Amino acid sequence: MTKRSFTAVILLLYGFIFVSIGIGLLCFTKEVTLFTFIGTPAHVINVMHQLLGSAYLLIGLLMFVINNLKGKQLYFAIAAINLIGFINLYLIFIFNELIVLPSIYFIFQAILQLTLLLALYEQVKRN
Repeated sequence: MTKRSFTAVILLLYGFIFVSIGIGLLCFTKEVTLFTFIGTPAHVINVMHQLLGSAYLLIGLLMFVINNLKGKQLYFAIAAINLIGFINLYLIFIFNELIVLPSIYFIFQAILQLTLLLALYEQVKRN
């Protein structure tokens, strides 16, 4: 039995989470979304959710790919994902000023950022 590092477990876990959310948003948009709109804007919002789902699917698959990286390549990949995560957190705060978002968005993004920072710290400490 091989012992997996914290980083490998986190990347696999987030890969599964992003792939499942991506498939849900892409294929089952109306059942999965937290907001329901009616009329023409609803179609636009559903298409935006599907685009978001395809992006989550891509991020999830990327997590599976970078799980096998070692050394500086892994540092840069985790740092890039973390940077994008902070930009996403900023955009969530901006979007929250326009409409009231459920707190799950903030909680999930904060947990994601903290665990990725811990994974980066573990990789730096390991080498």
